[in-house]
Amino acid sequence: MLTRPAQLQAKALLDQRLPDAAGADISWTEDAHGNIYGWIMLDNAPRLAELAPAMSRCRLRLCTMTAYDPERDPANPQRAIAYHFDLDGLTLTVTAPLAMPPADDADENGEVTGKPEVPSITPWFRNADWNEREFMEMYDIAVTGHPNPRRLFLDERLDAGVMGQMIPLSTMMNGASTQDLWERIMSAKLPEGTTVATGAPVGAIATVTDEEAQA
Repeated sequence: MLTRPAQLQAKALLDQRLPDAAGADISWTEDAHGNIYGWIMLDNAPRLAELAPAMSRCRLRLCTMTAYDPERDPANPQRAIAYHFDLDGLTLTVTAPLAMPPADDADENGEVTGKPEVPSITPWFRNADWNEREFMEMYDIAVTGHPNPRRLFLDERLDAGVMGQMIPLSTMMNGASTQDLWERIMSAKLPEGTTVATGAPVGAIATVTDEEAQA
């Protein structure tokens, strides 16, 4: 069984070595049982490439990685990746915010062509391979420097980033009796210049043109 002295020793090691790598300041918290948790919030994703070698030298073990939206806002899409590490029972979470491509970086159809980017940590943590490949195909995140960027599951003919096109089950259930869910569904199908009229009964969606909405 891992002990608190082992966690304190791991904390001292990380405090000594990591702040010098990419300016990574660590904040620490403890739970009611005395377990120690470390947190690093990077100001940009490229700094991860500077931090990863230092974490590897500290013998940190990568447990898993999580891609998520810090704030789920379709009008202002964001991405971040949380990297969860362990060292002698102490957990360290490193979060890297991803820079989204500018809205004016679009093709003739209005589709944004750029991708959020993050450097690969697979050269230092081999078990990051599958997670990073999943990010590429499910979230359309460009993982730079990955040694084997082939898809894991999805057919190459399918568009990348399908997770961003899905409506979470929790949102669907919460919106089942409200106007919000129907507006999100219908707005993707309506002709340009047409919007969903608010105040209509659920299941009976009314539409108006932009001119009618301004009248």
